[in-house]
Amino acid sequence: MKKWIGNLLILTGAALLIWLWSGSNQVQKNQDQLIEAFAAVKDSGETGELRIVSDDESVKGKAKSTLPSNIEGVLSIPSIQLKSPVIAGASGENLNQSLASISGMDKPGVLNGSYAIAGHQSHVFGEFFNRLNELQVGEHFSYETMTETLTFEVFDIQIVKPSEVDSLNPQKGMALLSLITCYPERSNKYRLIVHSKRID
Repeated sequence: MKKWIGNLLILTGAALLIWLWSGSNQVQKNQDQLIEAFAAVKDSGETGELRIVSDDESVKGKAKSTLPSNIEGVLSIPSIQLKSPVIAGASGENLNQSLASISGMDKPGVLNGSYAIAGHQSHVFGEFFNRLNELQVGEHFSYETMTETLTFEVFDIQIVKPSEVDSLNPQKGMALLSLITCYPERSNKYRLIVHSKRID
């Protein structure tokens, strides 16, 4: 009886590890496809709607698929090993796929403007903004758009209530980019907001 229970626990543990590995691979695959679609359209010089590339489709020219996703850019934060596409519009569907920009704000990198990127803390598969809390004031990161690569420096980190959206308001004399996720881990009681300014 004890041997049977032990074997069952081993099998359950192995199944859980396989599930976690498979999920992580699928999330990474989806992220890579979005980044490839963004790069393909950028290299082709075309503008317009970007689309997720399926396994049997080429990424040359304008990427195509039945699942459209407008990709605004690619966020890269080396200190937390993050490279992720940013989809236009922070809807539930978009946030399940990747990072997403908050609608109704300025374009990224505009002086006296404000742009914000939201993301889930995907703890199960270790993706998106699950390490955002590790960022420190003074750190740099980049945001690649269709036309240029912008460099930003973190200058403030706040924990606020979800209703406190004033912190996203434009600040005179800077191009503001804010990174937003829920706080603390596995809770949506507060929001962690990392404010940065364009420095390039």
